[in-house]
Amino acid sequence: MTTVQEFDLELTFSEAKSVFHFDDAAYHGASTAKRVDFIAEYEDRDIFVEIKDPDDPAAKDPEAFEKKLKSGELVQSLSGKFRDTLFFRSIQGKGERTIVYIALISMKKLDSALLLAKQDELKRSIPLSHADWERDCATSCIVLNVAQWKKQFGDHSLRRKSEGAAA
Repeated sequence: MTTVQEFDLELTFSEAKSVFHFDDAAYHGASTAKRVDFIAEYEDRDIFVEIKDPDDPAAKDPEAFEKKLKSGELVQSLSGKFRDTLFFRSIQGKGERTIVYIALISMKKLDSALLLAKQDELKRSIPLSHADWERDCATSCIVLNVAQWKKQFGDHSLRRKSEGAAA
């Protein structure tokens, strides 16, 4: 079991072989490549995890985040992070396992319809497959809120540190 923290959120990956903070400037140096926050490695797949937490009590401008979300600017950023991370991992020789890309958006006022629309937009923006590719670049691309994350990974897989218990 591995637990990591991003902003005010603590995530636990119970079955991962390893989880590491991929968006680490010390690791990447002066690179301008966009990076997902974490990569969780399993026997048969890697999960790329990008976390956006406008509900963090210390968030500077949640309204600006909401504007980015609705305008499509956030989706462009998320797709760029996926593509740059995928490129980096493939050059490392670590592109053999299938990939699941999860964008976790902790935003209470994000309704299900907008969440689903952004997921579809993200899939188109990446894209996941192409007729000329030998294999898909990812098996799935999912945008989840906190409740959906917990449903997917379990109630104890995510908590807000400032609240002390489960988020």
